[in-house]
Amino acid sequence: MSLKRFGVSVQEDLLSEFDDLIMKKGYIGRSEAIRDAMRLFITESEWDAGEGEMAATLTIVYGHRPKLISQLIRAQHQARATVISTTHIHVSQSYCLEVLTIRGTRHEIEELNREVSGLRGVVYSKLFAFSVPEDDEHEHHHH
Repeated sequence: MSLKRFGVSVQEDLLSEFDDLIMKKGYIGRSEAIRDAMRLFITESEWDAGEGEMAATLTIVYGHRPKLISQLIRAQHQARATVISTTHIHVSQSYCLEVLTIRGTRHEIEELNREVSGLRGVVYSKLFAFSVPEDDEHEHHHH
């Protein structure tokens, strides 16, 4: 994938605030931070439009109760979205944290999110969705 240079005009205070964030987050320079911001903008726009296949993580914290665990498993197995993986962690004697990795349309992912977050005993639920990049467009960078 080739890179394309372009110029951007912004207010000085906005640039200063952006540069501060770049330093705090450990970016090497503005270019990668701008690319990340562009990817996020595109993903959010695709999510808002509800187009194409998306991926998501759903992080939940819930009380450790056998009935609730059974309901969570049933919701995952009956979902129209595909649950690719789950990570289950006991964060205390009484609570579990689980991270689901999901693929599907926006509607399918939101449907699973609503079902899981609405279960009695789920105390926290956070969905993070993103568009699935094409294999030839993906660059993997560590920050």
